[in-house]
Amino acid sequence: MQQKTLKKQVIGGIAWRGSADIIQQVLQIVFTIILARLLTRGDFGLVAMALIVNRFVLAMTSIGFGAAIIHSQDITKEQISAVFYIQLALNIVLTVAVYLAAGLAATFFEEPSLVPIIEMMALVIFLQTFQFPNILLRKRMEFKNFSIAQIVSMLVANIIAIIMAFYGYGVWSLVWRLIIQRIIYGVLSFYYGKWLPGKPEFKGVKPLFNFGINMLGAHMVYFFAENMIGMLTGRFLGKEIMGLFNIAFNLAIVPASKIQSVLTSVLTPGFSKIQHHAEKFRANYTLALSYTSLIFIPFMVMLMAISQNLIPTFYGEEWQEAGGYLMVLSVVGLLRGLSHILRSAILSKGKSRVVFISTIVEVIFSLPIMYVLMKDLGIYGLMIGYLLGALFGWIYTSIYYNKALEQKNAALSTIKEAVLIAIIVFIPVYSINFLDIKPVIGLIIQLILGSVIFVVILRKLKRELFENLLIKLKIKKNK
Repeated sequence: MQQKTLKKQVIGGIAWRGSADIIQQVLQIVFTIILARLLTRGDFGLVAMALIVNRFVLAMTSIGFGAAIIHSQDITKEQISAVFYIQLALNIVLTVAVYLAAGLAATFFEEPSLVPIIEMMALVIFLQTFQFPNILLRKRMEFKNFSIAQIVSMLVANIIAIIMAFYGYGVWSLVWRLIIQRIIYGVLSFYYGKWLPGKPEFKGVKPLFNFGINMLGAHMVYFFAENMIGMLTGRFLGKEIMGLFNIAFNLAIVPASKIQSVLTSVLTPGFSKIQHHAEKFRANYTLALSYTSLIFIPFMVMLMAISQNLIPTFYGEEWQEAGGYLMVLSVVGLLRGLSHILRSAILSKGKSRVVFISTIVEVIFSLPIMYVLMKDLGIYGLMIGYLLGALFGWIYTSIYYNKALEQKNAALSTIKEAVLIAIIVFIPVYSINFLDIKPVIGLIIQLILGSVIFVVILRKLKRELFENLLIKLKIKKNK
């Protein structure tokens, strides 16, 4: 009975988190397309530089207390309040530090106009503290309210941002989008979480702190693994290239981050409950990885195939060069997404140190290659180094995923069917790029062709899964 309840919670959680993130991703792409028509490459480049500083700030505040609370099965209410107060104190200190260091960050990018933007973004650190109740929603696996809070805050903030951009506020529309989203998200977090901090109990918090420190290291190193290419692009290649790169980065890397968000928030608390039951853990996680990869891998490969037509169709001909960037970054996004899927299993076992080391591996392999190749190949040299770092990070993570499941080649054997489907889809879809037709026509053909091939192959290889899905859809329709 407990296993069925857990299974239902996990499936329901993935459905809610997956749906919410798909909606957010679609809306974000639409909003970005509108902004791309209103702003220049340089504008996007300046915003991207400021957002890199913001991502660094977020990495500094993501100490990992949330993952520690979710993983712990015997934490008390008083200890949870203690963690909240610790997080609040740290965020206040970091807010002040970032505000004072805004000039240094602007000097690094050689863009004095970034100073007031970074100073304002420092407020985001403090506001993020008030998303704390979301940790408890995730621990209780109440993903419906968690998802609603995300969608509502994101929708309202972006509508306001578009209005501000239309009236000429430029970069400030994006800054206020971030601030407004955090305010609304924080308010809804307390509303849905139905939690207020009480009297703290610091005794017994040390194990949570140790777990969190490993996660802090992972988040900080992961920041450099993910954003070093943006830092080098903005510093050495200029705001025009940075603007093009940012468009491709958001399309290719953000889906991988969403995979991390969905699986870490859903699978980690769910599978933490059965972490000591090896057979049950292995069987259930293999199934979760299999189903997730069947969608994610073909999607990222499809994105790679249509990149040359996607960018000019939606963003305009002036953004055409970003299509080449998107094709390379889609491979990085694929590798990162797969790593995130595997890491959620490792975190469920409480092995946060493995995640920390895997991000170090990415940086060690990518940074020297990026630095060397950038001199001759420019942005493509940076992306090659970025790709190789992601590849080695995935290999390292796969090794420990196999150990977590106590099964040899667990990672590769589970995703092999998804990889096969992706390859079969990619070849005919990518070949459309060689036809002498308008980008919009080519994109339509690619989307139809890719979708048909994917459905046909999925039905052939996963007939039982496909038929069960159709049956459930018919039942819902009849109701």
